[in-house]
Amino acid sequence: MKIFLTGNLGYVGTVLHQRLENNNHDVTGCDINYFPKNWNDDSSNIDKSLRKDIRDITKEDLIGFDAVCHLAGLSNDPMGEINQSLTNEINFLETVRIAKLSKEAGIQRFIFSSSCSTYGLNEDIVNENSEVVPQTAYAKSKVDSEIELLKLKDSTFAPIILRNATVYGISPNLRLDLVINNLVGSAVSTGKIKLLSDGTAWRPLLHVEDMADAFIKCIEAPIEQVTGETFNVGSNDDNVTVLQIAEKILKIIPNSEIEIAKNSNKDNRSYKVNFDKIYQKLGFKTKWNLDDGIKYIYEEMKNKNFSIDDFTNKKFFRLKYLIWLMEEKKINEKLELIK
Repeated sequence: MKIFLTGNLGYVGTVLHQRLENNNHDVTGCDINYFPKNWNDDSSNIDKSLRKDIRDITKEDLIGFDAVCHLAGLSNDPMGEINQSLTNEINFLETVRIAKLSKEAGIQRFIFSSSCSTYGLNEDIVNENSEVVPQTAYAKSKVDSEIELLKLKDSTFAPIILRNATVYGISPNLRLDLVINNLVGSAVSTGKIKLLSDGTAWRPLLHVEDMADAFIKCIEAPIEQVTGETFNVGSNDDNVTVLQIAEKILKIIPNSEIEIAKNSNKDNRSYKVNFDKIYQKLGFKTKWNLDDGIKYIYEEMKNKNFSIDDFTNKKFFRLKYLIWLMEEKKINEKLELIK
């Protein structure tokens, strides 16, 4: 298939782009490229990318493609809170606009990267039919997008919603503002597995390669199996508390210790998620488990002599890097490139 992949130079996009090509799909990426690759020097995807703000995507850009995988957007809760109206514009309004243009251009599948953070604060095990309780502007933008995308479903257009668990793992464009990556990076560089909350919040976890494979499942499945469907993406075995993650890291990384920040607060995002539907309907099953994923991150960092200077480097933290781009007058307050 011919795939239009937004956000193809990001943390997940770099992995998904390569895995799509490995599955013999013809991929064109679209990415504003705020964040240069920071973990390896592979630049092959850049040659196959439109360097374009998603706010500038036109119908003409989309003609001739079979499917859109839409990853681009402000990518986590802290970034979403910095400017809530901008989060609404980029993550919600632009998602719906691009989906409508995709439908007009004759694209059949539109696979949207949503998030299990839409479940917010929930004591019960939730599934796709559970109430969503978004706690942040980021999560609300995902909920609003889901609602509008599903309204576009008809016999010619298949919106597909993937509510991904919290992602982790090595990528050519690594992020350390994700819980497992952050805690492993802290342990490797400082010897301390530093929790900023009290550690009681539940999180479902998902390896970045497994997340990419879920998109591929939705691309390659018979269209009638996925049209208008919402899938939680993850594994029932990988619902854990943040403290349990820290304890796993403690067993894997020598000479490390858990440190809970003084005056730490309870996280208002806590949810356990059921992932049966995507397995039963599409046969999707994660390949990575947490122990193996943590060990692999640890080995990668150890091999690169990962240091405290690396761990505090802005290039691994989306919000820090965007603030730096603004300070350097490379982007404006609306996150548009300054030419």
